[in-house]
Amino acid sequence: MFSEDYSKILLLYRNAEKRKKGGADWGNVGGAVEADETSAQACSREIMEEIGVDIRADTLKLICVREELNFKQNVLGVQFIYATTISVDTKIRLNAKAPTLESERYEWFDVSKLPDSMLDSKEDIARWRDAAQRNGMQPC
Repeated sequence: MFSEDYSKILLLYRNAEKRKKGGADWGNVGGAVEADETSAQACSREIMEEIGVDIRADTLKLICVREELNFKQNVLGVQFIYATTISVDTKIRLNAKAPTLESERYEWFDVSKLPDSMLDSKEDIARWRDAAQRNGMQPC
């Protein structure tokens, strides 16, 4: 979730369990694809669940697909990275429809001044922002 001019990114400060499990404090909206949905539909659903913002799946930009070996023990994870923009004035409702409290707070960060403890690297976020601005896939 980038600001309309792509200068900022919305990050979520995860709950204690997620911080311990992921080894990082801040992360993007994310989750798993369910059996009856596409990856874009899953992304749209996760956005609604985690921050209460309604984004149509067909407006999301697929900017990266990457494999994560041993994402979980003996499991290959495939990540579909989507981007979209919203106004920094958009009302954010944390955990709007999530079954559990996943995040404690949110913050808009300048892409050039990201926090150190993030699930994704600063380099990845800058690369994804650039790909989203160009409307195209980016090598991960």
